[in-house]
Amino acid sequence: MKRILLSSAAIVAFAGAAAAEGHTGVTFSGSADLGFNDTDIDSDGDDSVAGFYSDLEVTIGFAAELDNGLTAAASIDFEDLASGTADGADYELSLTSENAGLYYGDTNFAAQNVWVAAGPMANDDFSEADGEEALRGEVTFGGVEAQVSYVLADADGNRGTDDLDQLSVGVSGDFGNFNVVMAYQEAASDDFNAANGDFNNDEVFGISVGTSFGGADVRLAYAESEGDDSIGVSVSYPFGPVTVDAGYATNSDQDDDWDLAVSYEDGPIAVTVSTDEESDWGIEGSYDVGSGLTVYAGVVDAGEDYYVGGEYDLGSGASLQVSFAEDGDGDEADGDDDIGANDYQVGTTVELSFEF
Repeated sequence: MKRILLSSAAIVAFAGAAAAEGHTGVTFSGSADLGFNDTDIDSDGDDSVAGFYSDLEVTIGFAAELDNGLTAAASIDFEDLASGTADGADYELSLTSENAGLYYGDTNFAAQNVWVAAGPMANDDFSEADGEEALRGEVTFGGVEAQVSYVLADADGNRGTDDLDQLSVGVSGDFGNFNVVMAYQEAASDDFNAANGDFNNDEVFGISVGTSFGGADVRLAYAESEGDDSIGVSVSYPFGPVTVDAGYATNSDQDDDWDLAVSYEDGPIAVTVSTDEESDWGIEGSYDVGSGLTVYAGVVDAGEDYYVGGEYDLGSGASLQVSFAEDGDGDEADGDDDIGANDYQVGTTVELSFEF
């Protein structure tokens, strides 16, 4: 909380300095949800009290074009305001020019921004930001973009033994018809950020090359994490209304893996059939009825889960969603909303959403 309060004060001071330049813009945006779900599942997998729920998120942005050609900006994102449990906010400060930028706060790491995988690789596990305090710089020269970042504090505001932790570097360049990506992160302090499941303390390196020919997009990648490595290849090929996406990866520390998806989209109809080593498959589709109404249906998780749903566009950023989803294998015992492509909640849900 102390870190958030200090950061909020810094944003106000930042905005005041920008206003002095006389080219300041302030924006407000956000979203709100009000819904009812009849199946609220607790951590033990047992049905508990169902009922109404709500969520409110508000983002305030500041931007100013300085006299020297730089742009100063700040944003602060307040989440879970409707629940009354919000105890802070995500924020980002930036100073950018046409070819460079400096970012501070809740911002992505360099390797995370640049890395492009190929197939279901197991060892390209670069850290992903989730509430950390980070410092990141980026520069573009010709067809090459380079980024570098450090973590200053974890999602709980705790700092490591040093002020700067886990150097992260990402470089992406276009050379003719080829795109080359290199990413690296150093090992972090022991248990620096155990609370974030997407943060990896290990040293990770990866290189990835992609190109296009004959209408197909092809990418080959190599990654190594603490002595374990992965080599992956992916191909995406569209023909008419059909697109085929396939990937294969060899992993030194576990079984090789592959995935395949075939998508069809023509007019109001969209269908995707996907599989992962034949052990996990899904069929999902949607139909645009017209007049703002779209219906969805799917069977996923190797047939264990299924859903039907509809969404009606009310206009002006408002929509009404009605859905039913079944979790046949009990994976959703924590109540997460992730059944199918639209992340439906388990059970019957009616939800009204607004964006402003």
